[in-house]
Amino acid sequence: MTDFITQHDTTQPFSNQTAQFGLAAATALSYTVPGDNRITYNAIFRFAPAASVWVGLNVTATLPVSNSVTSNSAIVLNPTSKYVRGGDVLSFQSTSIVADVGIELFKLPG
Repeated sequence: MTDFITQHDTTQPFSNQTAQFGLAAATALSYTVPGDNRITYNAIFRFAPAASVWVGLNVTATLPVSNSVTSNSAIVLNPTSKYVRGGDVLSFQSTSIVADVGIELFKLPG
């Protein structure tokens, strides 16, 4: 596992815990964070340009319904980074026909 250490301003090392995948439109895909809940990671997300990707933490990501408002603190649009624990399940869903997604996990101290 690659530890999260800030080096040289915003430069980061390559992580040895990564995932890459393409999403089909309106189809949820899940990814389980490796390890157990004693391990905390900084998860860094990358999405294809102009892609709208909804990410759910331990819930299935859902697409918003036009002209309605919902509230779910476990689902966010295009996050850049979030804290996650080993065993957490990340769910992804996009309105894009094919949305490329990349995740890098950096183990946090403690």
